[in-house]
Amino acid sequence: MHRLLVLLSCLTIGVAPGCALQRSASKSAAEKRTREKETRAAAAHWLALIDTADYQAAYALEPDRLRAATTQAQFNRSMEGRRAPFGKMLSRAFIGAAFTRKLTGSPDGHYESILFRTSFAHKSIAAERIILSLESDAWRVVDYRVY
Repeated sequence: MHRLLVLLSCLTIGVAPGCALQRSASKSAAEKRTREKETRAAAAHWLALIDTADYQAAYALEPDRLRAATTQAQFNRSMEGRRAPFGKMLSRAFIGAAFTRKLTGSPDGHYESILFRTSFAHKSIAAERIILSLESDAWRVVDYRVY
């Protein structure tokens, strides 16, 4: 009887870490889905502002550290230069997202890079990459590129 109790104890100890890893993996997957949902919503909102040329509202959503480095007029010129050549946005589809804690030229933090396949009036096949940073209050766009 004592041997059986020892054997069951050993099995329980041996299996418990595996169960903990499974719970941890499930929690990580759930956290990833939640983070992607939040960042996609923030990116879609910001892109909708850019699509309608509401650069003032898009600029207001940037992190304080970026607004301290550029003026509203500089931001407007930058967005007009990036988007005007492509014309009106016709369609946009999510391709994927990637999380990182490091971003070249930025402090370590929480960053999500989101990629969209986009069609514009003057460029039928393009890609848009939006990088968001988790700031104290929300996910905020820190970089935008059209390829």
